[in-house]
This record gives sequence, structure tokens and C-alpha cells, in this order.
Amino acid sequence: MPKCLGIYIEDDVIKYSKVDKNKDALKIESCNVEFYEKSKIIQTLEKIIRETFSAKDTISINISNELYNFFDVFSSLNKKDKDKLVDIDFEYFCGEKGYNKDSLDSRIIYRNSRDDMDKQKAIHISTNKENIYRTIQDFGNVKITNVMPISTSIFNLVDLGPKDENVLIVNIEKNTKVTTIISGEIYHIDIIPEGMGDILSTINAVENDLKRSYEFCRNTTIYTQEMQDLQTAENEHLDSIMPTLYKLVTEVRHLSETSYAPISKIYITGGGTAINNIDLYFQEYIPSAKCELLKPFFINDNVAIKLPIKEYMEVNSATALALDGLGYGEKDLNFRSKQGFGDIKIDSKTITNFFRGLVDTRKEMTAIDKMGMRLAICLCVGVVGYAFATNSIMKQIDEKSTQIDKETDVLLAQMETIDSQISSISSGRSAYDQMYSALYALQHPVEDNTSSATVETGPVIPKNAIPNLLNRIIYVIPKQVRVTSIKNTQDRHIVIQAQAARYEQLGYFKAAIDNNGYLENVQMDSGKKSGGTITITIEGDLP
Repeated sequence: MPKCLGIYIEDDVIKYSKVDKNKDALKIESCNVEFYEKSKIIQTLEKIIRETFSAKDTISINISNELYNFFDVFSSLNKKDKDKLVDIDFEYFCGEKGYNKDSLDSRIIYRNSRDDMDKQKAIHISTNKENIYRTIQDFGNVKITNVMPISTSIFNLVDLGPKDENVLIVNIEKNTKVTTIISGEIYHIDIIPEGMGDILSTINAVENDLKRSYEFCRNTTIYTQEMQDLQTAENEHLDSIMPTLYKLVTEVRHLSETSYAPISKIYITGGGTAINNIDLYFQEYIPSAKCELLKPFFINDNVAIKLPIKEYMEVNSATALALDGLGYGEKDLNFRSKQGFGDIKIDSKTITNFFRGLVDTRKEMTAIDKMGMRLAICLCVGVVGYAFATNSIMKQIDEKSTQIDKETDVLLAQMETIDSQISSISSGRSAYDQMYSALYALQHPVEDNTSSATVETGPVIPKNAIPNLLNRIIYVIPKQVRVTSIKNTQDRHIVIQAQAARYEQLGYFKAAIDNNGYLENVQMDSGKKSGGTITITIEGDLP
């Protein structure tokens, strides 16, 4: 039975939900909300994985601080050309905002435009590569299979009625993400800066305990205008909650009224569901649509549950991520996998049924039937051959993957020595500054006005080429590798000297420079070993 642990991570809180899939039946085995100190995130994750017995199960997590952009493209173009156009638009956007495009990883889904039938709307989602890498590193040797945007994953929990139903999903976490569903598809995503982060921060300023602040939210009940006289003294932090909720309901009402199509239902989910009657509060301000709490579609009156239903809804974000790991949701938005390649699945039962349907013995075979039979047999032979070839290739891939996992385990074990090397890295910073100053001087030579003679200022290279190279190296250099020298010896030729304790670390650094195209004609010498340190020279040309 496949199982997946969904983990939703924010600055001070982690929500987790382990979902078990038995055929078509889904069940939440365990879930909870954990508050933690940032310095202890690794210990908190280890505790969650240990207590849920998930060390060998798949794990799905969320991306953070993502950017959402929307671009229009012509629907007649093929996907490759659409991706190129969107990439150009996003590069222009990054230039305007001052973002480093090379440091961002992106995913795109396309939807038919509701304004122009000849165009499609590209939903472009991007996030920082380094943030993803560091989050995955926090999990140690545990395998992370899915890294997803929660704004799209939350749709996994909804069981839509008619396919033309239009709904809003309001996910109130640290901030609030509103996902617009038009005709059964994700069509737009909006971010409202306010959310549970503001509410907990305000209460925590008084209580000085995030967990206790969250419990106050659970014990708070909102009364509508008609029930104000029932307000009780127990809601002592209501004044800290209501300003944020009023901003949220105002923004959601505006999004509902200005939507691309009439909204019939608004689902409320996330940490905000801890506040009692929040759905009634939204309903009072948005009477045009039915407002209700989002209950996972597989939890109904016929399913036995261990906890109150509201506690399941509070961890909806984690449950939605777990469903991603079990095959639900938008697979093209997985930031853990490469774009454009799906999994090939050979279903033996489907092939068997196909063969059984080839011959109908109850009727006489005609010439056309015989010709069709021959064509069907040829097709089946081709399918079977393809299946055998694919299975053979997949077996080889699995063997290589196992070998890579073993090598990865060795490398991860060696990374435990990073703390002892921090002082060494810090001491080398001055050397980096000197190298950068020297390289900058090569690109910006000082004119000597005291002499009329022409002075050779060194090799001419494109402006910003060296700073760009240094900036890119920062994102790919392994933590165990120390760069001791970078020189522009002639024309576009760059010579880099680096040190590390193991050849594998230096080889990975060289491969990263080569594979990412930072230098051309990349070469590396055999290196020299002195004590426990290996020094190598990497040479290449600026592209």
C-alpha cells in the first residue's frame, strides 16, 4: 500500500499529514501541527519522520516565497515555442525587478484564455533554487519525491460537483493564497499578505508562546452581527484576530466579485480554520457565494476518523501535499523533477484485455477483418517489444539510481564535517575579495592621462562577464570546496584553482561549471595532494 508523508513548512510552524492509499481508499494515518525554533528545524523534522515511521516512505513538501506571474501566448504555437516566449517575458520581468533569473527555478501550466480564444494564459510559478536545496538538505538521507506550490496542491482536496463549477479556495496560512478554479481547472492564483502569521504574531507579543497563541485561536469563536450578544469573555484575544480577518474577507469578496466567471462556492482552509465560525463570518460578508470549510473529499460520514474533523482541516496543506506524492495534482509543477518528462507506466492488465478483444469468434472473418487482424497483431507485437525494451531500460535505470543513492549517502555523511570547516571558509573570504577586486580592475582599467603613449590594458572581455561568472559559481560550488584563485590569463581564458579533501567534491565542481555552460572547453588537471588537501586547476573559456 503506497503511503506518503506531506510536510508543510513555514518559518515557525510545521504541519504534517501521512496519507495511506489502499486501492482507491485514502486514510490519514497521523497528522499534527508542530511549532519549532529555526535553529532546531532538522531535529524537528527528524522527530516527525521518526514518530510517523516514514523513513522509507515518500515525502512531499512545499516550496516557499514563490513568485506567480501570468503571461499570454498564442495557442497555435507548440509547447516548446510557448515556453521560450514565456521565458523571455519572465527574463524581462526579472530585469525590471532586479532579480537574478539564474537563481530561480520555474514551472509553467497553460490554460485557455477566457478573453481571447486565439491565446492561452501561462501560469508561471518560480522560486529560489537555493531555498529548495537547503530545505531538502534539512531532511538528511530521507528521500523527497515532490516539491510543490501549495496554491495548486490544495486543489487536490476538492471534490467538484459539475465540471463547470467555479470556486475560490482560500488557504489561510502564514499569508493567504487564493486559488481560483474555473470550469474545474486552476485558472488564477492571488496572494494576500495577511494571514495566520499576523494573527499569531500579535497574540504572541502578549503570550510569548506560539503554541499557546495557536490554542487561543482554537478557543476563539466569532459571532455574526445577529449573535453579538452571545460574545463571551473567553475570547480575550478577539481584538488581535478580527482586524486581520476583516482584511481577508474584504480582499476575498473583491476577488469573488471581479472573478473571470461567477463564483458559486468559497472554500476556507489552512490554519485559519482553527478559529470557530470563520466560515459563518465569511458568509456574512460574501452572501453571493456559499462559504464553507474545506473538508478533504475522502473524509465523509462513512469513514471512521480518530480526531475531530477540524483538526484534519487545520493540516489540509500537508494532506494536499501528501496527495501529490500519491499521484494526484499537477505533475508538471513538481520542482523536484525535470520538466517535460513524464513517467511511462506499462499496465499488463490493459495489454491482456487488448489481446482478448482482438478476436470475436461469434462472427465470420471477412477479408477486411483479416487485414485488420494482421495490422492488430503487428501493433501488438510492437507494443510487447516496446514493453520489454522499456522494462529492461527501467531496470538499468533503477540499478544506476540505487548506485547513485549509495554514493549520495556517502557524500551526505561527509557533509557532517561542515561545521568544523566554517572557520576556514570565513578566513578565505578576504582572498575572495582580493580576487574579485583584481578581476574588476581587469574589466575597468584606469586611464593614465599623464602619458600620451597607448598602454595595453589586458584582454578585452564582455562587461560584467567576470562578476556574472562569480555569481554563478556561488550557486554551484559545493560547500566542501574552497576556491583559492581565479585568473583571466588571456583573452577569454579563465584559470580557477580550488581545494578540497576529496577528488569527488572537486569533480562535482568541475562538472557543475561544465554542464551549466559557465565556461567552454573545460579541463581539469590531475591535481596535487598535500596532507589532507587536494589542489586542482580548472581551465576554460568564457562563452
